Amino acid sequence: MRPRVVVYLAAEELAQLRREAARRRLSLSRYTKERLTLRDQDAAPALHDGAFPMLSEKRLAEIVRGAVMGDGRPVAEQLRTLIVMLDQFVLNALIRLPEIPEAQKKQALVVGERRHRDWQHEVEDILRQLRAESAEDRQTAAGNGAHA
Repeated sequence: MRPRVVVYLAAEELAQLRREAARRRLSLSRYTKERLTLRDQDAAPALHDGAFPMLSEKRLAEIVRGAVMGDGRPVAEQLRTLIVMLDQFVLNALIRLPEIPEAQKKQALVVGERRHRDWQHEVEDILRQLRAESAEDRQTAAGNGAHA
């Protein structure tokens, strides 16, 4: 999913943007993006008409960074919840499935806990590999002059 920027406008400002977007046969999103990034040089003078002061590149970057970073905390919290739920599910599945005769439950508990630890180690190994690949990708991109 692409990051997004939220802008608060007065009703008349929004109506003006919609009219201009419709006149140019563009979506409101594309038209607004073009105005903010000055991709369409014909629209550049309109940015100085007083209704929408021109944003500097630095200010726009700050706004986008704030929007992206601000949404990170709720996502991280949801991921932590998901990790705990998944961990508990796997532990219960490895201990309880299939039904175990009473005489073997103690042994099954020991085996299930061992399998659970093994599973946790496998997941940790996979995550380490993914992080290493991600770091390599970032280094490769930085070496090529690309921005991550």
